[in-house]
Parts: sequence; C-alpha cells; structure tokens
Amino acid sequence: MNNYLAKLWEISRKPERLIVGLMSGTSLDGLDICLCKVSGSGNNSKIEVIKFTTKEYSTPLRDRIRAIQSKEQVRARELTILHTELAGRYASWILDSLNDWGIDPDKVDLIASHGQTIYHAPAQLEEEEHATLQIVDGDHIAQKSGIITIFDFRQKHTAVGGEGAPLAGIFDEVLFRHQEKHRLLLNLGGIANFTWLPSHKTGEPILTSDTGPANTLINEAMQKYFDQPFDDQGEVAASGTVHSELVRYILLEPYFRKAFSKTTGQEDFRLEFIENLMEGHGIELAKKEDLVASLTAVTSQSISRAFDEIVGDQEFECFVSGGGIHNRTLMNDLKERNPNATYKDIEDLGISADAKEAAMMAFFANELVTGEGFSIPGVTEEKIHLGKISLPG
Repeated sequence: MNNYLAKLWEISRKPERLIVGLMSGTSLDGLDICLCKVSGSGNNSKIEVIKFTTKEYSTPLRDRIRAIQSKEQVRARELTILHTELAGRYASWILDSLNDWGIDPDKVDLIASHGQTIYHAPAQLEEEEHATLQIVDGDHIAQKSGIITIFDFRQKHTAVGGEGAPLAGIFDEVLFRHQEKHRLLLNLGGIANFTWLPSHKTGEPILTSDTGPANTLINEAMQKYFDQPFDDQGEVAASGTVHSELVRYILLEPYFRKAFSKTTGQEDFRLEFIENLMEGHGIELAKKEDLVASLTAVTSQSISRAFDEIVGDQEFECFVSGGGIHNRTLMNDLKERNPNATYKDIEDLGISADAKEAAMMAFFANELVTGEGFSIPGVTEEKIHLGKISLPG
C-alpha cells in the first residue's frame, strides 16, 4: 500500500487534525494561511483557529494574476506558468509560516488549498453547464511541502449541478446557526456573499447567495486612479460625493434582477463596464473620488436590497468577514441602511473576520477525509465531498 494512503487512513481516525487552510480571493490581497485544529465531522464538526497570517502579493505578481483573471481571452502560457508557480510560492509561504510559529511540518496533517479563481461562469443558457476555474496545482504544493494536500473544492459542486459558489452556507450552518436567534453572515471579499441562518426553532431553510460586488469595483478604481490597491478605511469614498444617477443605472443591470440564490464574479462587474455605462448615459463626475464613493454605495445598496428581500423586517444578528470590514465608509452605510440588524464582531463566534474563508477550506478538507459529506440544498440531496486529494511522492 502507498505509505501516504496508509497515513491518510491514520489521519482519518485521529480524534482531531491539524490542517492548514489557504484562501486567496478575487481581490488579490494575498494568500491567507490559517492553521486550524479540527475535530469531528458533519454537524458535529468543531474548528479552532490556532495561527493566522497573510502573505501579501507583490505588485508585479498581483498584476500578472489580474492579467488572466476574469478575462474572455488570456495568454495560455502565462496561465499555465502561474498554475505551477503559485503552487511553489504557496508551499514556501506555508513552510515559512510554520517555521515562524514554531510548528514542525510533520505535525501538520493536511493542507487545504482553495486556489486562485480565474474565471467563474454560471450557465446563461439551458443547454450550458455551470463552470468555474481555480488554478494553483495541488500536486506541486504537496510535493514541495511534503504534506498531503486537498484542493479544487468547487468542481464537485458544479459536477452535481451547483454553480460552484458560494460554498459558505454549509460551513456557516454547521458552526454558527443558533437555536433562538436569526443570524446573517456577510462576507465582503471581491464579491459580496451572505448566509441567512434563521433560528433552528423556525425550521426554515438557510439561504446562501452572492449579492454583487463588494470590493472588486472599488479596488479597480483605486488602482487605476489613485495607484493604491484598495480604499484604506474608506477614506477616499468618504471624501467623494455619491452620484445617485450612476448608482441607479448600475443597480438596474440584469444580475440584480435575478432571484436568489445566485452567483457572480468579476466577469460581470469590471470597471470597464462601469465606464462604458457612464459614457453611454453621458455621466460625468466632478472628481475621481466621486467614482469611488458611488461604487461603495453600489456595494452597500445592493447588499441592503438583499437583506430587505430575504430577511424583511425581522431582527437579526449580522456578522461580517472579509477585507471590506475594514472599509469604515462601507460599514457605516450598511449599518444605517439596516436598522433591524445588530452588528456583532465575528470573533464572538470564535473566528476572525480575516481567517474565516481559509478556515472554511480546512473544514471541507476535514470532511473529505473523515465525514459522510453534505447535501447541497436546492442542488442535490445526495451527500457529496468537496476537494481532490494529492499525495506527496
């Protein structure tokens, strides 16, 4: 028997596992590395974040990824090279982080790598299938780190008829649903997504969905006009004036009229599209800060519309994660628009805002190795496992 298969069997029988979760979102801030202790499986899963860090992408690397991300046409050679190159960087960053934390790599049971989303393509026509593509090769991570690696989590979701996103609903329901209280977990990455968790006692199903752009349009505008990767604390938006007509035209786009649950990506929301819309409607802004302010308003208003439609006038606790939580202008606007929400620190749930999505990858890897899997509401009642396994050697 392959020694690593035997090791994998032993790992599956342990009372708890030490798993490194990895996440790099569409906003391209960098690689989130989360060391987690995971026990149990299914609805009995428990997860504890031990260590967390982010390895920021250099500007040249970020530009190279951006050149192939969410584009109709890309250079196949560069995509292929990055698929391998990023895996090598991931492995090095993992080993460096473990060294910094004083953790022997031999003590780590699994690596759980989301990869880098390059293109997300929910079916537009009945004869099409949902498709999504994440690069960063698991074999290279496993070989260079010496640690069994689970990767490519979204493909099984599309294989059974799902759109491949968002995946957070499974994780959120198991770990954060409350017996008495309604909760909503909102993630503000490049794209905004939420999980609505009505209290257990209602017996109502959960709902998870994207709402539209969170940081992606804001970041593009900041990069193009201010030579900054993002709007730090929302200060640029705060110095601008929201152009209400521009916001209205953006929110009239077809995506926002689709029923929940739905997914999207940068393929649907690019700055080029916004600028073409402005030109088509003859919209001119007094200053570039007004563009950032307006794009921030698009994020807050599209999220608030989702809250109104899904939650209505019910009171609920709202826990926010992702990079957008650091944008004060965005967060203040969300709070003003949603008076029925009590905003709470997600750390009250035992996990940090920045670490949540990387920890979620560790959760899925644990389930693949030890559990019976999960059904996907609205997609399949069959229990499935997410991810592929790569063995070193």
